[in-house]
Parts: sequence; structure tokens; C-alpha cells
Amino acid sequence: MNIKDYKYLTDVLSYLKPFVLLFCRLVTIGLTVLIYFLIGFFFGAKTCHARTIYYGSEVETITVAYGGPTIFRFNEEVKTISQASKFSIKPADNNNPNYTTLSVTPRFTKGKTKVSFILANGVVVNTKIVIVSKSIPEKTDSFYDLQPKERLIESSQNSKGANISELELMKSMIRWDNVVGYNIRTLVRKVNTGIKGLSAKLVRVYTGPKYNGYIFKVRNKSRKTYAIDLKSLTLGVPNVALLTQVDHKILKSSKTKRNITFLRIVAKPTSVYYNITIPIAPIEKK
Repeated sequence: MNIKDYKYLTDVLSYLKPFVLLFCRLVTIGLTVLIYFLIGFFFGAKTCHARTIYYGSEVETITVAYGGPTIFRFNEEVKTISQASKFSIKPADNNNPNYTTLSVTPRFTKGKTKVSFILANGVVVNTKIVIVSKSIPEKTDSFYDLQPKERLIESSQNSKGANISELELMKSMIRWDNVVGYNIRTLVRKVNTGIKGLSAKLVRVYTGPKYNGYIFKVRNKSRKTYAIDLKSLTLGVPNVALLTQVDHKILKSSKTKRNITFLRIVAKPTSVYYNITIPIAPIEKK
């Protein structure tokens, strides 16, 4: 390459340098915007999911995640709160305090306590607030809308998924179908069976306006034969399981192909999967 060609090439590169720098900057900005968009889509969209709790005279169980606030919105202004020492409860908007919308933040990593909210109209909303980890799959709610049960019928007519009965949800779970108005997650979470050689894993969760649905995979790794008693199955205390189904009630030994079954539960929306007690007993040979 002679001096003339070298000078020409240098001039061309000097001319292109600002355009190359501009292009690199645009690419960097574009990637940054894309990353923030994906973060907002996959994480932010889920945390905006709200759940309606219809209260009456009974105690309503509500789960809140440790590490951040959960919003409680009432139909009337809250005048008095009792037995709330495990939580920091204050108006959600500090600049414009409104006691119909409260921010509830746990002070401890786990625990549960009964908290009563007395509204301006004299109604007492009795709750049992349970502190759970953010990793709990049902814990997709950071916003609870607390409404009197009189509004349940009106809401059921207008909400997607609210008209689906527990039986219809169970049928969809058996077919592994999607359900309108329900968020469906496929995952693997181990559950303690209390029996050596028997494993149980949560493999699918349905969360919706009226129910939670769970699909568990139960495997017999032992040489014994076991039976599952659905009538004695419980999910929490008190039991919030509404409907149960299992593909095979008899789990044969690991040497056979019938050592695996799927267990399905339709439960109240306040349920938590790890509170399950699966009644399994060995079948003794006579």
C-alpha cells in the first residue's frame, strides 16, 4: 500500500468514525430499552395482579409476602385496626392519606396472626394474615380488594373466570387445559409426604378469582404398595380443599408402571400448596 492509498483510507475512516460511534450508541440504547421492557413484562405484569376477597362474619385468610408491601383496599374507610403488631400498616399514599387503601408490610419473615379492621360503617372485617416467602407460587397477588359478600353475585357476572365452577376447573385440570381468567404456572416444588420412598411434587398451579387449582405428581419409589385416601386429605387448617381427584388411588411398587399418579385439588383462593397433608398408607399383604 503506497502513501497515497494509506492517506485515502485514513480519510475515509475518519469520515465514518462519527457514524460508527452513533450506530454503537443507538444499539446500546436499543438493547437497554429492550432489557427494561422484558423485565417489566415478565416481572411487573405479574405483580399487578389483584384478587378480590369477599368478607362476611367468618375469618378470611390472606397471604402476604415478606420483603415488601401488600395493598389492602376496602369499600369503606378503616377507623380501627387491632392485633397488628407483626405488621406495619399505613395509608398506601403518604402524600394523600386515604384509609380505604392501606399498605401492609410484614415485620417478620414468617408467621400468622388474626387482624381485625373496623370500618367507618361499623362493620368488622376479621382476617388471618399469613406471612409467606415471595417464592410461593400462589403468591402472585400484591393487591387485595376487600368487598362485602353482597357484591359477590354482581362481581361474578362481570369477572372473567368467576363463572367457572370448581367441577369445571377440575375437568380442565384433568385435561391439562387452559382456563379463561386463570393464571397457569408449570413448575416443580417438592412436598413432604412423611413416608420414606414416597415423593410428591407440585407440577402445575391454577390461580383465579374464585379458586386455586393444584396438580401434584406422586411417585412410589419403594417396593411396597400404597393407597391414597382422598376423604382424609387436607389443605391447611381449617381445610380449604373443595374438590379432589387422583388418577390411581393405588400406588404399586417401583417395579411396575403403576407407581406414579397425579393428584388434583381445587381449593379456596387463600390456599397455600405446602399446607397439604396427603393421607397415604401401605397395603399389607395378607
